[in-house]
Amino acid sequence: MLAGVPFGVGFMLIFMALLNYVTDAYEVFAASAMSATSCCRSIFGALLPIAARPMYSKMGIPWATSLLGFLSLAMSVIPFAFIRYGDRIRANSKFCQELKERKQLGEEQKREHSGPDQDARQNNDRMHSKEEV
Repeated sequence: MLAGVPFGVGFMLIFMALLNYVTDAYEVFAASAMSATSCCRSIFGALLPIAARPMYSKMGIPWATSLLGFLSLAMSVIPFAFIRYGDRIRANSKFCQELKERKQLGEEQKREHSGPDQDARQNNDRMHSKEEV
């Protein structure tokens, strides 16, 4: 029973890393992407118990449990892969590149509409708010 604690903690850490990556990658569409990952997790959670009985009867208790353990061990690399290769993964994604271009266009349009007078006013307001604190 106590073996479920590190498994649960590890699973939640992997899932949280996935959600953070999805949020960073899809920014504006993060809610939709996170709902898709949650839906996939729920589907997997519903299908695993259905597959458990045939898996354990064909493989036996030691091998079926070892298979689940090895899959969990292999998945423990996922958060570190997101940290190390996340930028490259997003760079290869056409959708992420389109989002990045849209974001840059939006920032350029904001700068064009704000003009130099508004930038000076914003800087002046920031300086006064720091002095008051």
